[in-house]
Amino acid sequence: GMCNDLMGNTIMVLTMPIFTVGLGLNASLVGMAIGIPRLLDAIIDPLMGNISDNTRSRFGRRRPYIFAGSFIGGLLFALLWRISPAWSQTQMIWYFGVMAFLFFVAYSVFIVPYNGLASELTMDVDDRTRVMAYRAFFGSVSGLLTPWAYKLCFVKSLGETEVEAVKNVAIIFGVLIIITGLIPALWSRENPEAQKQPKIKLLYALRESMTNRPFQLLMGMVFLILMGLYLIMPMQLYIGIYYLFGGDKSAAAQMGGIAGTLYATISILATPLVAWLGTHFGKVRVLLWAQGTLICGSLLSWFLYTPANPYLSLICMGLMSPAMACVWILLSSMLADVCDYDELSTGLRREGMYGAIYSFISKAGVASVLAVSGFLVTWAGYDASLKLQSEQCILGMRIMFAVVPALFAAFAMICTKAYPLSEQRMHEIREQLNSRTKSTEIQIEA
Repeated sequence: GMCNDLMGNTIMVLTMPIFTVGLGLNASLVGMAIGIPRLLDAIIDPLMGNISDNTRSRFGRRRPYIFAGSFIGGLLFALLWRISPAWSQTQMIWYFGVMAFLFFVAYSVFIVPYNGLASELTMDVDDRTRVMAYRAFFGSVSGLLTPWAYKLCFVKSLGETEVEAVKNVAIIFGVLIIITGLIPALWSRENPEAQKQPKIKLLYALRESMTNRPFQLLMGMVFLILMGLYLIMPMQLYIGIYYLFGGDKSAAAQMGGIAGTLYATISILATPLVAWLGTHFGKVRVLLWAQGTLICGSLLSWFLYTPANPYLSLICMGLMSPAMACVWILLSSMLADVCDYDELSTGLRREGMYGAIYSFISKAGVASVLAVSGFLVTWAGYDASLKLQSEQCILGMRIMFAVVPALFAAFAMICTKAYPLSEQRMHEIREQLNSRTKSTEIQIEA
C-alpha cells in the first residue's frame, strides 16, 4: 500500500509546481506531457492483467511482476526530474514526457498484479473489507510523507532552488518505492490452486469483464470520483500560492504539507471505523454516506478558503479525508466481490484482468483530466510570468474548485444506488461457490 501511494501520488504532487512555477513552463503543455503518457500506459493494463492471470511460475502469478515493477519504477522516478533549466521548453517537455511514460509502464507492471493479489487474498466477503482497510492504512502512512515532497524541495541542503533540490528529493522517494515494493513481492503468498485453471484468451477476458453489469457500475463510480478530484487538483496549488498566501510559494508548500499530513492522519484514524461500518451497515450504504460527505466538503471550500485565515481550509481536509478513505477501501472490497460474481458465471478466477481494467479506468480518467486540467488552469487566466494572478483568474479557479468535485460525486451516487451486489447477495454467491467447490472435490475423490 505504501509503494502504491508513493508511485501514484508523488509525481502528481511535484509535476505542476516544479514545471509551471519553478521552471515557468506552460501549464497546458505540462498537463499534456504527463496526461498523454499515462493514457498510453493505461492501454497496457488489460494486457498486463491477462499476462498475470496466465502466468505459471514457481513464484506465482503476481509476485514476479510486483518485484520488477517496483524496482524499475523506483529507478525511473529518480531519473524523471533530472532536467536542466538551460534546456529549451521543448527539450524539457519531451524529456519529461518520455520518462513519465516509462515510469508509468513500470507502475502498470507493479499495480495490476498487486491489485489482483489484493483481491484474492481472502474469499470471505467481510474479511475483504478488513484486508483493504489494512492496505489503505499503510497507504495513508506513506501519505504522511508524500504531501511534503514539494516542501522538501525548499530545503537548502538538498539544492539552492526547488528545481535543483527536486533531483535529490526524487532519489529519496525512488529508494522508498523500491523498499516498500519489495515487501509484498518477497513475503506475500499466493493461492497455488489458481495456477491450475486453464489459460484465458485476452479478447474473451475483456468481453466478459466489460459486459459485467456490477463491474460497469463500479467503474462508473471510480471514473466519476477521479474526474471530480483530479480536474481541480492543480488549482489547489494555485489558490494556495496566489490567493491564500499572496504569491509566497514556500508558505503555500508548507500549507500543502500540513494539509496532506492532516489528510493522511485522519485517514489512518478513520480506517478501522470504515472497516467496522462496512461490515455492519453494508458497503453500498456507507459508500453513499461518504459520497454525500464529499459533496459537503467540496462546497464548503468556497467559504473556508480565505486569506484572512488560511488554516480554515484544513476543515475541508477533515471532511474529505475519511470520506475518501471510505471510497477507496469499499470500492476495492467491492471489486473483489465482482470477481466472485464473475466466477459464478464463468467458473474462472480473473482478479488480474479485473484489477487491470480497474487500473485502466483509473489511469485513463486521471490522464484525461490531467491533460484537461492544464487547459482549465490556462482558461482561468493563469500566467506563469506574473508574480500575482488576476482577481478574475482566482475567482474562476475558486468556483471550479468548489463545484466540480461536488457535481461528479453526485453522479457517482447515482451509480452507487444502482449497484446490485448487496451484502445478502454476496453471501448467497459465496455459498453457491463453496457448494460448487465441495461438489467438484467429491467428484475428484470418487
